[in-house]
Amino acid sequence: MVELILLISLVLLALLAIRSEILRVAVVFFGIFSLVCSFLYLYYQAPDVAIAEAVIGSGLITLLYLTALKRYKVYNIAYTSDAFTQVTDRTIVEGTRHEHFVREIEEFCFNRELEPQLVFTPDPVDELVETGQFDLIIRQEGERITVYGNRENFVVDELEMLLILRYEDLNIKIERFGEEQEQEEIVV
Repeated sequence: MVELILLISLVLLALLAIRSEILRVAVVFFGIFSLVCSFLYLYYQAPDVAIAEAVIGSGLITLLYLTALKRYKVYNIAYTSDAFTQVTDRTIVEGTRHEHFVREIEEFCFNRELEPQLVFTPDPVDELVETGQFDLIIRQEGERITVYGNRENFVVDELEMLLILRYEDLNIKIERFGEEQEQEEIVV
């Protein structure tokens, strides 16, 4: 019975590690997978292999992967709207062209090895810009979308090209902010 539980756990952890879209989560699942492997070796009465697997597989390798992923940048995106009074999740854009727009931005980030972290918030844009914790701010006002990005961020330049090429039908405006310069507006 213990053997069956360990083997099923291995299969589930392997699937979770493979299917995870967030690399850090995949590495954690891989580390847990390796730890369960070491328990399985211990169950089969191979303590020397179990210790080696626990130290190298779940300890050292997981630490090395997480250290390497530290270089992997999280791209913080705030999505704000007047419609967010109580609802602060994706349900506000589900089933609309705006949902496709948000998914496209997430895919755009994934393709550039950025991990998009999307936060839905009712906070005003001025407060979000002042905090400095977001790389991109998307403001929806009815059917109009305004994208705010730092002028020094090269990803905003690439995103602008994507918006021009694919979202001519949406009413999108891009505004850039930066240190010592005024805001610059680009209407798509």
